[in-house]
Amino acid sequence: MKNEKVSKIIFSKILEMPLGKYLAFIEKTTNGHGSTPPRQVLAEKKIIYANLTVVSDGTIIPEIPDERLWMRYSLDTNHDRKVMFAFQWINTRNEFSYHILQALITFQRDYWLSGKEVHLKPLTLKEFLHRFPHEHLDLSRLSRLVGNLWVRTPHNEVISLRNLFISTKRLYAYHVKQVVDENEDALSDTDIQQRLKQKGLHLSVRSICNCRKLLNIPNHKERASHYYGRDIAFSDPIAISERKFNRIPAEPGVYELSLDSKISYNGHRSDVVYIGASKNLRKRIASYSGKSLKNGRLLQLVKDRQLFVRFCVSEEYRALEKSLLKNF
Repeated sequence: MKNEKVSKIIFSKILEMPLGKYLAFIEKTTNGHGSTPPRQVLAEKKIIYANLTVVSDGTIIPEIPDERLWMRYSLDTNHDRKVMFAFQWINTRNEFSYHILQALITFQRDYWLSGKEVHLKPLTLKEFLHRFPHEHLDLSRLSRLVGNLWVRTPHNEVISLRNLFISTKRLYAYHVKQVVDENEDALSDTDIQQRLKQKGLHLSVRSICNCRKLLNIPNHKERASHYYGRDIAFSDPIAISERKFNRIPAEPGVYELSLDSKISYNGHRSDVVYIGASKNLRKRIASYSGKSLKNGRLLQLVKDRQLFVRFCVSEEYRALEKSLLKNF
């Protein structure tokens, strides 16, 4: 019984592995002496699990480039017990991954074909298991694995399969975003409500406001005055004081520091106090929580006020920073 419990714990950790680390685990298991990859490879979350292509008849074809992610390893009795267990875990994760991918290709077909988030269907992890059951795949295992499966869509976007599990509220938020993006003018929530009614979607103004906040869409006054533009996909705000820097990727990008209340600028008010860029967002943003912060004004704000950060990953982070500062 104890060995069985330990085995389940180890398998859970294998399901949680990003693909870089998982591939290193396979390599070590199959060869028995694989060298340990660099830390940045082990932490890499965006190794592509599968590429999706739409063929002429509308069929969506998945291609898994690395055969180690779909093949089954022989459970030869000549292997020692430890290797046998490892092969079983690898085979099971590979089966789970392919099952999840195929099911989501079927269920979210409209999204794959259009590339538009408004064509997603609401889906919870629990509902997925009810619709697409698989032996030994439960809620905990599905939750651990699905965020580590990154795919390239037919529209050449790289997304996590977790993004395909959305609530009805998030779907409504995508509709709100679509209306905002389709109109050059900065629409009020009441204006958005009327546009949605024309599409057959009836939401209250309060619901529309909540949907905007869910996707970090500013109100119409901010959009009309100084908002950066529609193509900037900022993360949700994170409180600097909470020190949850593991949620920030160690990748290049831009970031924005803001307060818990607005201050006056020439022509408008905003809670934003700093816009910056870095080739390592996690390291740079983490520096704002320490006493060694060189910017005296920001150091005072960190001491006296609640400071928040949101970020956007981008390889063109220097050019994007200049654009944000100019638009602000």
